[in-house]
Amino acid sequence: MIFLQTLLLTDGGGALDAQSFTYDGAIAAITYMLCDQSYKAEKILSIYQKEFYMLKNENYGIFNSYRSDKEGTNWGMVIGIDGDRMHVGPNVWVAIAALQYTAITGKLDFLKLAIDISKWTDGLTHYAFPDGQRGGVSMGSGWGPDWSTVFSTENILDDYALKKMLTEIYAIDNSEIKKIFAQSGYNLQDMKKEILNIERWLMQVVYDKHKKTFNVGYNEHGVDKIDALDTVSWAVAAVGPSRLAKMGVDPYYLMNYADKNYLVEDAIEGVKVKGYDFTNQRSRQKNYKMIWFEGTAFHIVAMQIMSQYSRNNANPKRAEYFRQKSKFFLNEMQKASQLCAMIDGALPYVSKKLGEKEIVTTFKDDWEIPRGKNGQWVASASSTGWYIIALSGFNPLAFDRAHINYKLFAKQM
Repeated sequence: MIFLQTLLLTDGGGALDAQSFTYDGAIAAITYMLCDQSYKAEKILSIYQKEFYMLKNENYGIFNSYRSDKEGTNWGMVIGIDGDRMHVGPNVWVAIAALQYTAITGKLDFLKLAIDISKWTDGLTHYAFPDGQRGGVSMGSGWGPDWSTVFSTENILDDYALKKMLTEIYAIDNSEIKKIFAQSGYNLQDMKKEILNIERWLMQVVYDKHKKTFNVGYNEHGVDKIDALDTVSWAVAAVGPSRLAKMGVDPYYLMNYADKNYLVEDAIEGVKVKGYDFTNQRSRQKNYKMIWFEGTAFHIVAMQIMSQYSRNNANPKRAEYFRQKSKFFLNEMQKASQLCAMIDGALPYVSKKLGEKEIVTTFKDDWEIPRGKNGQWVASASSTGWYIIALSGFNPLAFDRAHINYKLFAKQM
């Protein structure tokens, strides 16, 4: 059984021991569903459901991380290494996992949670256009910079996916579903308006007409022109290649941009492996490169989507190209898993095995790579979960009703 705990394991004594990250928990819940273990996903979602409605500094929401070795109290779970950071991305991924659970099982237990998280993002600070209209949501709150002034393309794509999925569920002719939406005070117009606001923000704020791809976000200094893999992969997965094309974005060019900027080769235990990095050398401003296994896996999902898109548009050569490419990188991830030889075939976060005091960052000055005790590999729930998601040919950021047998939608027929 592949390792799927909702924390990052170290060899003991590492900084990430007993740290459970909300995003990883959501990915684990989705992965359990794909492994026909929805009861485990239900347990994870039940914990987050209870936690979301616990008041924290007069606000609802889920913190980015929690302690997994301490019992919760009447006031909620014990806060983790990220402190009081409460970001949009992790919260929305819990909602996305809840909606996938809703669709896969046909049960409505977590639909209200997903709706309320979507309403929660609607209530946060949004980008303001000069004409008074608003764009995407800010990153949230917590220690560090003023997150209400930071707008992340990645987080906003998450929110876009959540709202699109909610509109599909709302469209089902089911009185119980309509009742849950009505009780939550959320309607189709609310969701559609936010979707259009986000599309405008994507195209008028962070889409770079020169690079023909999306920048990483916007902050108090203006557009953050750092390149990031997830702005490509999640744009394809969340918005979809058909909609991107209608918006004026060439999805094939996006995928080619990813190959030119993020495709790398690194040695693991002396063996060369190919995959995708977080960013390029220009944005990192350091000369090292590494394979980001989580990112490589979700980029494989983007390849699978592009293969189907090509097939649907009578382009069999491109369809086969992306199909073969996805198979190649799945094999590269399997190779990496075997070389790292961690518990139950788990994957590390990146291809670098760091010393205890070695510091390597994902971008120029952000997010240190996890380090294990005595220079050991650090197993990653997100990397391992996304690998299984890619193996399953599953896109968590949308409902693939043409190929997935969702019980919720089957009830319509």
